[in-house]
Amino acid sequence: MAADPVDGLRRAVTVLGDRVLIAPPDDAERRTKGGILIPATARSVDRKGLWGSAIGVGPNVRHIEVGDEVLYLPHDAIEVDVQDEAYLVVRERDVHAVASTRRVENATGLYL
Repeated sequence: MAADPVDGLRRAVTVLGDRVLIAPPDDAERRTKGGILIPATARSVDRKGLWGSAIGVGPNVRHIEVGDEVLYLPHDAIEVDVQDEAYLVVRERDVHAVASTRRVENATGLYL
């Protein structure tokens, strides 16, 4: 039998493996006219990529650092709630581009 979590207990979140924890953009979720909330992960039909901020990276992630903006497809992400905030977890291989303020080799010369 699993123990109930203690209310108010704060636990640190550690991202594992090749995963990236992303704070999705504010407009990633939308509401219908009737008020039904459609999460970003449910909008996979249009295959539109979204930019989000990497707020955590696993130890095996090689090309992304905390603070980078990353381009991902919503249907490749797992939606998680941490302290009533929605975040996404994606594999590094599912990130299609990285925008960073640090110097990056082989950059395209394009800027956000």
